[in-house]
Amino acid sequence: MKYLIVEPHVKAIAPNIALMKWARWCDLNSHDYQYVRGIVTPDIYPDKILMSCIFTYDSKVYQKTIKHYLKLYSDAELTVGGVFPSLYPEWFHNLGQILNKEIVIFKGICEAIESLIPKYNINIKCEKYDPEYRRDKVVLYASRGCVNKCGYCAVPNLEGPMRSFKSIAPILNAGWSELASHEAVLYDNNFTEHDYFEDIVRELYHYRMKVDIHGLHVSSFTEDHARLLSMLDWAPQKKGGTAYIRFSFDKKGYRENIEKALKLVRDFKIKAAFFCYMLFNNDDTPDDFWWRIEEAQKIVDKVRKSIHLFPQRFEPFHSLKRNDHVSSKWTKEMLVGLTRLYTETRGFIPITQDRGIYRWIGNSKDEFFNNIEKAYRGEFKPFTLDLASLGILPV
Repeated sequence: MKYLIVEPHVKAIAPNIALMKWARWCDLNSHDYQYVRGIVTPDIYPDKILMSCIFTYDSKVYQKTIKHYLKLYSDAELTVGGVFPSLYPEWFHNLGQILNKEIVIFKGICEAIESLIPKYNINIKCEKYDPEYRRDKVVLYASRGCVNKCGYCAVPNLEGPMRSFKSIAPILNAGWSELASHEAVLYDNNFTEHDYFEDIVRELYHYRMKVDIHGLHVSSFTEDHARLLSMLDWAPQKKGGTAYIRFSFDKKGYRENIEKALKLVRDFKIKAAFFCYMLFNNDDTPDDFWWRIEEAQKIVDKVRKSIHLFPQRFEPFHSLKRNDHVSSKWTKEMLVGLTRLYTETRGFIPITQDRGIYRWIGNSKDEFFNNIEKAYRGEFKPFTLDLASLGILPV
């Protein structure tokens, strides 16, 4: 059997974990296969095509990619998996009807490959060079699912209850041997709730891995977590960038947890800048957005350590276009103006003791909202910011 493993050319920092596991599955089952990224002419004629689709707002890219490969291989069976088809299968059914071709949809986690180690040294034929897309990172999960059931998150529907893996040593060993890599990226949804947190951290330390952990929840971050994480060397997402320990300030109720976590990161001398995703355009209001900025500043003044706020605009699971949703508590003008404002500072709102960011966004809520309106109208006249002085480097 011949398999074509297709990763659409969407924004990514590393190959797709599920597709790398399919490559391993093909190896173990003696199947011929080729892994491609984007729209290329493969070197094999496949019997089956496997494709992963993550974000609904990349639907145009997925549509173009599916059309390309079904035109080349009209008699091949196409199976799509990932977040998008799991949550919105009817889109793929409709596309299949348009193309007069059945698209097989796989929902949720595939047990056939879930326990397999990704093939990190897979040869990938790419559509074009992408400097953001690195092949020298061991991307992995140390757990699946989550104990929380946040309304804006798809994880409870896709992955179910929290399941912690006792060890990731085989995965780290594979990454070490296949990539000679010293960097690990954990895409856990809630690593702070991991049943074997200490064991996993000690394995990362044993392999001398630099780490970037994307799933730390500020509400469950403890002194024990901080003590263990202080052992690790933290890696930037981009070469030459800043290493971050990542939390979220998605709701006002996290305020006290943010202060506690920042103190722990400071006291245990964790070698990473304090980073907070900041969801907006969901159940929050523009006033809430400014409130979180002000409260973050109060925390920074008290703890004497910076916080890098990283706004993230909420999109519903079914949105087929990026930045299309406008919640009932926001307006299109506010959303566009706000995005233009923080885009100038590489997407960050750095909260520092010298309060330099306020020269950009405004010193009060009224000034902030006024600057947002000006940015929307294209009338905002920014001065030249020394981003490095604000602690802003590539993510």
